[in-house]
Amino acid sequence: MKLSTRARYALRAMLELARLGKDNGPINLNVISQKTSISRRYLEQVLIPLKNANLVKGVSGKNGGYLLAKAPDEIKVGDIIETAIGKINIVDCVNDPDSCPKAELCECRSLYQMINNKIVDAINEFTLADLSDKRQMERLGEEL
Repeated sequence: MKLSTRARYALRAMLELARLGKDNGPINLNVISQKTSISRRYLEQVLIPLKNANLVKGVSGKNGGYLLAKAPDEIKVGDIIETAIGKINIVDCVNDPDSCPKAELCECRSLYQMINNKIVDAINEFTLADLSDKRQMERLGEEL
């Protein structure tokens, strides 16, 4: 499975909001764009579903911008990814058996379901707070 650009950019934007917005209030979209190297225009598109999912808040006005709607330790990485790209579904028949006439007889479908479940479990194991802790993530990478 390959994570889409939209999912990766959503993670990067949320990570910057977690880092920059700790005590600073709303973060201007231009600042997020500069820090993440994501165009402002694309960030606007990425942040809309995150706002609709109540993961970020938008603040209007001169000192407006975006901030996290919840504490970083309350936001699962899976919530961010699935908000950006939709429900994890490596093969259509995993979540919609009716999409394939062979789903009930497919010898591979249980494998696809297992892989899908492991991906979902893995992305829900970590929070935005975990992701922002560089040392913890480096230790985890060394363990793998």
